[in-house]
Amino acid sequence: MIHGIGIDLVEIDRIRDWYVKRPTMVNKILTDDELKIFNNINLEDRKVEFVAGRFAVKEAFSKAMGSGIGKKYGFHSINCLPDENGKPEIACDGFHVHASITHTKHYAEAIVMIETEDIKQE
Repeated sequence: MIHGIGIDLVEIDRIRDWYVKRPTMVNKILTDDELKIFNNINLEDRKVEFVAGRFAVKEAFSKAMGSGIGKKYGFHSINCLPDENGKPEIACDGFHVHASITHTKHYAEAIVMIETEDIKQE
């Protein structure tokens, strides 16, 4: 059963402006595992895209959960890592999370659909 659907759109230039003014802001958005990926990216533009995508997917996740960022879920409580094929994955006990992130020159967008796990009754 679908628990919720969330979507978020982020202007990449907005994230770039934050990053240029306060490079440490990535520590507020990214988890330790996400920071490891971020630190292995060589191109600055790609780093900004990565942060924008993670910002968007975390906002979309919190919307799908019905709370928004800061109420029940914060940026550090949502960990979005690629699976072996590069697909973004978010683990959340009791739920199955589907996530997709896309980028254009100006925007990063994410959509998240959350399903409740089936509980078999005997």
